[in-house]
Amino acid sequence: MYILIGAAVIAVAIGGIVTSLAVIFARRVVLPRRSKRIRVYAVCGDQVELDSNAKTTQQGEFGLWFDDGSHLRVGAVRQLDISTGHVRREVVAVTGSSPEPGTGRWTGHVFPGPEAIDPRVREILIGVDGGNAPAWLFHPDHADGETWAVHVHGIRTTRITALRSVPLAQEQGYISIVPSFRGDGEGPQTPRGASMLGQTEWCDVEGALEYAVDHGAKTIILFGWSMGAQIALQLTERSAYRDRIAGLVLIAPVTDWRQVIRNGARRANLPVSLAHLAEWALGDPFLSKIVGVSSSINLDDLDWGMVRRVSRPSLVLHSIGDEEVPFSATMRFEEANRGHVEVAVFPETGHAWEYNLDPARFHKLISDWLSRTIIPYD
Repeated sequence: MYILIGAAVIAVAIGGIVTSLAVIFARRVVLPRRSKRIRVYAVCGDQVELDSNAKTTQQGEFGLWFDDGSHLRVGAVRQLDISTGHVRREVVAVTGSSPEPGTGRWTGHVFPGPEAIDPRVREILIGVDGGNAPAWLFHPDHADGETWAVHVHGIRTTRITALRSVPLAQEQGYISIVPSFRGDGEGPQTPRGASMLGQTEWCDVEGALEYAVDHGAKTIILFGWSMGAQIALQLTERSAYRDRIAGLVLIAPVTDWRQVIRNGARRANLPVSLAHLAEWALGDPFLSKIVGVSSSINLDDLDWGMVRRVSRPSLVLHSIGDEEVPFSATMRFEEANRGHVEVAVFPETGHAWEYNLDPARFHKLISDWLSRTIIPYD
């Protein structure tokens, strides 16, 4: 009898440990994280000196944010000093006060704000469930008023991330909306800032489509960045305006959260079994509440590579070296939706840095695809 009691106690303890691990890892998936900082040693004239690492030595143009809101648009590597572990890069533009040495945040944000693209940009408020979601509205002079672009950002960031696709839309003569959504720090709040991985956020972006249609949009192009691609895909099935959606441009897209979660475990040198536990916790009605999300998340509904689901022409731009969203997920997505999905492969770079690596190629690929693919709504 005592043996049975002991075994039961051990089983309960093991079950508690397993459940705790599942919740902890699931929280890493859906809750905000603290931004990583890098050391900045000097900003002198047209150069900045900072810590050298795999990100700060990447080819291309990037953004460097400081605590006072100042922003550097950083260009080519000028000097790499292996002995000190420092790198010097070109300063392309400075926004705000002249930054002092200290720490900064290295990002793909080459545009510090919408005014850097068009000073005539307007901010509008889109009514959504639970409040308002601010959005930027760009209206180029040569726009016909009938073709609109909606640029959707990803998880743990804001609409500033999605600005990189706006200049291309401007050149095409599209009116652009760059919306916020719940949980991103600008739209309605969520408990602990938790993300629903696109399962509910699409409802807020639906408000941007409604605004576009109410103001003359007949053809809508969705630009989705990372999780924003998941939201764009959800809109093609669920939006009341899905018939107006003519095509999708998806950058470093999350098309299967399971692969992203399992990839995160591998990157952290954790067993993949822990990722499976996190998936279980997110999908369980009880445990999902402990994780911090408002309801359980159906990962099958967010998997666009399991069966053929895509119904709109879709262009994917994705780096083979994406450390967060594995390129294998895009290959699976293309295979399942062959005929509707075209993939443009970029060399190794960070997550959603395809534009930063080569903006000219980024623009040309999308422009060429739009010209031969998108048929205006009749």
